Amino acid sequence: MVKERRKFKRFDAYMNVQCRLQEAKAEEISGLTKDLSREGIKVNTDRPIEAGTLVDLEISLPDETRPVRSTGKVMWSKSGSGEESGYDSGVCFLLIDPIDKFRILDYAYNYWLETKVNDFSDPEELSELN
Repeated sequence: MVKERRKFKRFDAYMNVQCRLQEAKAEEISGLTKDLSREGIKVNTDRPIEAGTLVDLEISLPDETRPVRSTGKVMWSKSGSGEESGYDSGVCFLLIDPIDKFRILDYAYNYWLETKVNDFSDPEELSELN
């Protein structure tokens, strides 16, 4: 079994996100978040975002009017796998307000609780099994 290298548990978290590339073009790409941890987020978009690109993120939390804003760095990007189309990118948070970080992690954790209602496993142990 391969040992998990991640420092923090990842939670499934599906939210709409706008990624504004911090380059001369200031291109904006819409996407959907897939999972979230304390340090970053995986985003699925219809086109790739090159590793090393700085992005401004605007993440829409369901049932909230104020989005979470963050600046991040794309650490990796690859074609979606399996049934998923598009491109997945791992974005490391560089700048995020601590209150916004709490809001987004709270949403992801509560979503996890709702979807794992009959699963009494420790979330840290689950990450070791995958």
